[in-house]
Amino acid sequence: MPEPKPAATNWWFVAAATLSLATAAIHVLAGAPEIMAPLLSSAVPVMVKGVVDVLWHHVTGLLLLAALACFWAARHPGWRLPVLMVVGGQFLLIALLFIVLGLNWFASLWPMPQWVLFAAMLGLMAMGARGRNAVAQSISP
Repeated sequence: MPEPKPAATNWWFVAAATLSLATAAIHVLAGAPEIMAPLLSSAVPVMVKGVVDVLWHHVTGLLLLAALACFWAARHPGWRLPVLMVVGGQFLLIALLFIVLGLNWFASLWPMPQWVLFAAMLGLMAMGARGRNAVAQSISP
């Protein structure tokens, strides 16, 4: 029996993965000096520093795992809808948190513009998962 032909690469998911990697790099290279360095050198209690440090690295890991999931989904059609639902759902939540809390704290979306990146990644995944084929391939045995 011949091997099944590999699925065509879904460039929407490749773009989402690439943007997730770029966002992780921005998070580490630009965000850490701007956010973590002042926090860690402040008089904030050590427990608060520890928890925020864990959360900071958690976001880095989330972005890297999201990139991996999107790269995988780019070549495996049955994974596209599940990746959109799980990773995209997390990115939707993060985008909404930046929007709501940005408006609450600053009365503006722009002091914390990170929501744009998370919304863009979600949009790229949604474009990659759209259509009957994506849904049918996700639910077929």
